[in-house]
Amino acid sequence: MTFCQQDCALIDGSMMTLLRKPYVMPILIVLVGIAAYANTFTVPFQFDDDAYIVNNPIIRSFHYFLAPGDVADLTEQTPTAVPPALRYAFTTRIVTYLSFAANYHLHGLNVTGYHIVNLAIHILSAMLVYLLVMTTLRTGHFKGRAAGNETFPDEFIAGVVALLFVSHPIQTQAVTYISQRFASLAALFFLAALLLYVRSVPALPGPLRKATYGASLLLTVAAMLTKEFTIVLPVVAALYDTLFLPGSRGDRIRRLAPFAATLVIIPALVFLQQGSLTALDSTMRTITAADASSISRTDYLVTQFRVIVLYLRLLFVPLGQNVDHDVPVHTSLFDPPVLFSFLLLIAIVAGAVRMFIVSRRNKGLPELRLASFGIFWFFITLSVESSIIPLGELAAEYRLYLPSVGISIAVVSLGLIAARKFSLRPALLAGLCALVVMALSLATVLRNTVWASETALWEDAARKSPALVRPHQNLGLYYSMQGRLEDARRELLAALALAPGNAELHNNLGVVYRKLGAYDLAVGEYTTVLKLSPDDAMARYNLGNLYLAQGNIPAAIRAYETAVKLIPDYDEVHNNLGIAYQKSGRINDAIREFSRALQINPHNAHVRRNLEEAVRRSNVSKRH
Repeated sequence: MTFCQQDCALIDGSMMTLLRKPYVMPILIVLVGIAAYANTFTVPFQFDDDAYIVNNPIIRSFHYFLAPGDVADLTEQTPTAVPPALRYAFTTRIVTYLSFAANYHLHGLNVTGYHIVNLAIHILSAMLVYLLVMTTLRTGHFKGRAAGNETFPDEFIAGVVALLFVSHPIQTQAVTYISQRFASLAALFFLAALLLYVRSVPALPGPLRKATYGASLLLTVAAMLTKEFTIVLPVVAALYDTLFLPGSRGDRIRRLAPFAATLVIIPALVFLQQGSLTALDSTMRTITAADASSISRTDYLVTQFRVIVLYLRLLFVPLGQNVDHDVPVHTSLFDPPVLFSFLLLIAIVAGAVRMFIVSRRNKGLPELRLASFGIFWFFITLSVESSIIPLGELAAEYRLYLPSVGISIAVVSLGLIAARKFSLRPALLAGLCALVVMALSLATVLRNTVWASETALWEDAARKSPALVRPHQNLGLYYSMQGRLEDARRELLAALALAPGNAELHNNLGVVYRKLGAYDLAVGEYTTVLKLSPDDAMARYNLGNLYLAQGNIPAAIRAYETAVKLIPDYDEVHNNLGIAYQKSGRINDAIREFSRALQINPHNAHVRRNLEEAVRRSNVSKRH
């Protein structure tokens, strides 16, 4: 052995000795997670955060968590009302809403607290990934690893899997976007339940084994009360049990039976809330309502073959991330893009089956068994949202949060086999892994800059998906809120060119025209809305605002009075009607409307001032 070889061996040995220390990889996981998301703590509420957090009355009181059936009574149609998605899925996501309520009661609407919790969930999930892989590597199947593999310690292997998970930019939508705590918190419970199940199987002391098993079962229930995709947890547990744990078929049936029983939780909750098991389909559509919500089961499934290939591409080459991917709907399996995607996915699954078969024959290649498990994990955990239950959004990056664990496991497992085959030095492999993790972390930091403001997020989406309505619509809305009225007009016109019959777009454009002082154009847009949707309350309300701004008080009163009949629980309609009454000299009517607005929203300081002023004027007039 030359001096160079001796030095290399010494470096390799020192490197792996350091990585074997039980605290090194966990510390790295925490540091990488914090570094990747350090620029997110002031990211504002985005997209659906307004509905699920900012304007959500449910999280402002713990009453609904004690009486969840009362949520169904929150059916008013005001712009700040509880959306149907929340009402329909409250019971199956009650744990996440409870976490939002805890955030709200600790620090109100200060976004930093919500982001700290989201990041803590993400880092804890990465820790569970680390522990799950470590536990797997110490099962009986890994005792016969090929000679020389001891140079790659279990801590290193598990740590790399967890570092890929915690640093990958695909996770930003589930971590930085506060409302998608649904995905990350459900994954946390999923991973914890599976880990405890695995650890309950070995011969632990009786009470400890029962406690571990019971905790796993409770966490399984918690996962299913966090987000619906966790219904596959018993399937993954059965797969893991079959691939890695000892015991006869009877043993497996006995320990998995209670987990199989949890499969009824989500359908039962939907049935109890809506009185029909068939409501599950419409519930899932409503939860993710978007432009594609009317797609058939068959078309959704066919399209998902191409979507899953997109997901895989984003996992391996995370370029072109988007909050609103433009995915065309396909109606035939034989469309060339669909057929190619289908054949590729079949080949990947067949490869996973082949890996498992080879691992059974060759006990020296247990990493193949682990790689096959990772691939099966990916497809199983993605199956609820990429199968025959049509969701509103054809593709969404947060859906990859838990499935990405499987891909990380498969990639690292196959990488170990390749490293051993090509005699790659451990220090060099560790260096390559470090470079990949650094590159992914940098990509995460850059992606998080897109989430830094509403306009940055939707400018990115509009640039990448110019043929979709929603990016232009949302961008126009946020431009309007910021006073960038010409930019707002441009984006809303672009959206209307794609969807000329969209009443909401005409309404929003009317608001922009009113702010620009183009009152005739605004009236034209509101009139178009009422032709498309005669009972559109917001068009009536906006017409009232327009007439009020013009000084046409009688017309404003007529518009507001019609609007208040359509949306009686919207405080701003009552407030503006009160202003119009006051301007017309109807002080008592104004006081009545201001009082009603304050009953609906006691926190509306503007209404309170208007009421005080109206009462003062009424008292003055009585004295005279």
